Amino acid sequence: MDNTKRDFEKRKEEIDEYFFFLKILNNDNVSLTYNTINGVEEIEMSIKLQRIFIANTFLLLYNLIESTVRNSIVEIYNKIKDDELTYVNLSEKIKHIWLHKKRKTFTTDEESNENIEKKLENIIQEIVNNEIIILTDKDIHISGNIDAQEIRNLSKKIGFAESNNGRYLVNIKEKRNRLAHGEHTFHDVGKNFTVNDLILHKENTFEYLEDVIKNIEIFINNKKYQKG
Repeated sequence: MDNTKRDFEKRKEEIDEYFFFLKILNNDNVSLTYNTINGVEEIEMSIKLQRIFIANTFLLLYNLIESTVRNSIVEIYNKIKDDELTYVNLSEKIKHIWLHKKRKTFTTDEESNENIEKKLENIIQEIVNNEIIILTDKDIHISGNIDAQEIRNLSKKIGFAESNNGRYLVNIKEKRNRLAHGEHTFHDVGKNFTVNDLILHKENTFEYLEDVIKNIEIFINNKKYQKG
């Protein structure tokens, strides 16, 4: 889990830096000075701009959530490859994930019987020939949908322990999606939150993800992805 932990800490540091700036913006009559060819200029930071910065926090926090979950699951998949596990050596849950991946290659209900039979034959041959199972980040379909409930669903699907709390994640996801899809402006989202509100979102998110990483690390160290 070293790669996941390093990336997690790097993104946390970026977010903490951003919050340092947000706290400055939270004061009244904040101004910005900058150098020009004509000398030093000064502008006052408008309330509208402050709210835009506040709303942008949801993008940063969601980026942390999705990247941490994705990287953690990739660590599991990499261990399966590194341990050179075949289908018969996998846990029942990981077998199901791999079979679901293969099932998705059956593109339509109108696919010819010949094509279906060929694909089934290939799957059977991979199992019979004890080929090493390969799962990648492309087999993790979480884009735009990660919150605490979705992470609990993943824990059930894969087999690692569930983490408690994470109550702010659903709000982060919803606000991020509305911004990303253009449903709301940054100002409209930002006007409903204070910096102190966002500090609670940040601290809860950090704590929750640290527990998710810990649980997945235990899962990997105990080789729970293998057949028991």
